[in-house]
Amino acid sequence: MIFDLDAGQVAAVNRRAEELFGISRDDLENAPMLEKQCPERQPSGDLSADVVRQHMDKALDGAHPVFNLEILNAEGEAVFCEISLSRIPPTDRTLMRANISDISNRLAEQKQREDLQSSLAASQRREAIGQLTGGVAHDFNNILAIIMGNLELLRERVEDEELEVIINGAISASERGAGLTRSLLAFAHEARLQPEVVDLNTIVHEAEKWMRRTLPASIVVEISLLAGLWPVKLDRTSLESALLNLILNARDAMQGHGRLTIETANIRLDETYLDARGEEIKPGRYVMLAVSDTGTGIDPEILERMFDPFFTTKPPGSGSGVGLSMVQGFVQQSLGTVQVYSETAVGTTLKLYFPVSDTALPAKAEESPVQADRNAGAGRILLAEDQEQVRALLLTILQTGGYEVTAASTGDAAFEIFQSDPTFDLVVTDIVMPGDLQGTDLAKRIRETHPDTPFIFMSGYAAEATVHGNGLRPEDVRLMKPVPKADLLKAVATMLRKTG
Repeated sequence: MIFDLDAGQVAAVNRRAEELFGISRDDLENAPMLEKQCPERQPSGDLSADVVRQHMDKALDGAHPVFNLEILNAEGEAVFCEISLSRIPPTDRTLMRANISDISNRLAEQKQREDLQSSLAASQRREAIGQLTGGVAHDFNNILAIIMGNLELLRERVEDEELEVIINGAISASERGAGLTRSLLAFAHEARLQPEVVDLNTIVHEAEKWMRRTLPASIVVEISLLAGLWPVKLDRTSLESALLNLILNARDAMQGHGRLTIETANIRLDETYLDARGEEIKPGRYVMLAVSDTGTGIDPEILERMFDPFFTTKPPGSGSGVGLSMVQGFVQQSLGTVQVYSETAVGTTLKLYFPVSDTALPAKAEESPVQADRNAGAGRILLAEDQEQVRALLLTILQTGGYEVTAASTGDAAFEIFQSDPTFDLVVTDIVMPGDLQGTDLAKRIRETHPDTPFIFMSGYAAEATVHGNGLRPEDVRLMKPVPKADLLKAVATMLRKTG
C-alpha cells in the first residue's frame, strides 16, 4: 500500500490488501490515509494518530519504523497488523510505502504460549506450596498426637473436676488443630477427604453456636436456611473449616460493623450458566452455601488473585493468605465450585456449590460413649513408629489397654523382630518411616510368609500415591494422626476380634 502524504490519500494498493481488508482496490485507493482510517488502538496499548504521524515522519527522514496497529476490515472487525514504513524516492514527493502483514495468528499463538507458561508456572507454584504445606502438616500431626495422647492419659488419672475441665478444653483444642491440619493436607492434595452424607443446614446451625462468640456484637448475623435442603456428600471437618474461614474474612472486611448473612438453597446449574462462567463442573443439581457481608468489597485486580496461595491484603501478623486457597481446594475436591460476587463499598458474597448426593441422609442413632476397659485387651502387638515420643505414647496406650507390645523405630527393625518371632497377633505401623521398608512395604514383606497377619496403618498424611497400589487390603485399618486413645483401642480390639 502506497500513501501520498501531500494529498492525504492512499495512492495505490495491491490485491493482497484488497483480500486482507475485504475492500475493493478502487475503494481503497483515493481513500483517507491510514492514520485517519484506523481505530486509534493496537494490541499492546493505545496508538494515537500523533504517534502514527511520528512513525511517518521517521520514514520521511530515511528510517524504517515498524509498529502494530488494528485496522477495521469491511465488516468492522479488527485485523491485527504489523506495519513497516519506508520513503519512496524521489525526495521531492512525500510518497511512502507501507508493508502490511496480518499478525492475528501470530498474536493468538503468542497469547496461547503465554497462557500455557502462566498455567505451568501456577501449577509448579501450587505443587511447591503443596509439598511445603503437606510436610508442615505431617510434622504438626505428630506433635498433636503427643499432646492429645498425653492429655487423655492424664485425664484418666485426675480426680479434680476443675482440672478435668481444663484438660477437656485442651483436648478439644487439639482436635480442632487436627481438623486444621486435615484441611491443610486436603489443600496440598496429600490427604484423602472422608466424605459423609450431611445436611448443610445442620452444620450451619452447629456453627452458629461458636459463630456468636467469634463475631463482635456490632455485627448482625442473619441466617436463612432453605427447608427441605438436598443432601450432599462432604468431608465434614473441611466444610466446617471452610465456613470458619469465610466468616472470619467477612468479619475483617466489615471492620467489626455490618451484617453477615448465611444462606442455603437448592440450585440447578445448566450448561449455559456454567459455560458463561467458565466452570468445568457438570450441570445438574447443587446445594448452595452462601456467606455475604456488607464490608468494603473487593477491587477487581484483587478479585483475580484472592484464591492465590499466600496472597493477602491483610497487614503482617493478621493472616497467612492460605484460608481462601484451602476453601477453593476443598470445594474443588468435592466436585463443586466457588463463585464470588463483590462490589466496592457495598459488600461481598461467596457462594459454594456442592453436587447433590444420591444417598439419603442416615437415620439419627443414639450415641453411647465408648468406655475403654484398660485391662480388657489380650494379644501381642508389633508396633513400628519412628517418632520417639509418639512411639512411647502409643506403647503406653496399648500397654495400659492390656496388650503385650514390642516396639520398633523403623520398618526394617520391625521386620527383623517379626522374622525372629512371627507369633504377633497384630502389627500397628506408621506409613512413612526412614529406612528401606515403609509401612506398606513392611506389610508386603510380612505377608509373603504370613498372609493372614492383620495391620493397622497410621500416618500424618495418607497420600493416595503412598497407600494405594502397595498391597493394602480393604480390611486393613487406616488411622489419621493424631489418633484419639479410644479410637486406637477400638480399632485394635476390632481387628483382634476379627482374627481371633
